[in-house]
Amino acid sequence: MKRDLDKLIEFVGRHFVFDEQIYPELRGANEEKRLAFAVRHSALHFSKTAGKVAAVSEDVDHGGELDIETVKENIPKAIISTLKLAEIVGMKGDEIVNAIEKKYKNHIDE
Repeated sequence: MKRDLDKLIEFVGRHFVFDEQIYPELRGANEEKRLAFAVRHSALHFSKTAGKVAAVSEDVDHGGELDIETVKENIPKAIISTLKLAEIVGMKGDEIVNAIEKKYKNHIDE
């Protein structure tokens, strides 16, 4: 599983690139500014995705139907944002798995 996460982190990193061509704000930016931009922009992606899921919930609160398809569309986006953030800060699959196991005081294989 840890190697699969590493592969996904690398895959997302290849397809979700922070460079000057896509983000003009990065022109001439040093590594520190690039890192700050990447973390901030990742937060925007998290917010955008969470907002779409929240909109589904809010519609239901007002008597609407639960739009499961919109929720399903946004699950991969949430995972992509998480994996990109891991790539940005240099976090590996084993660190993610270990942190989750630590949080739940249990091992995945148990």
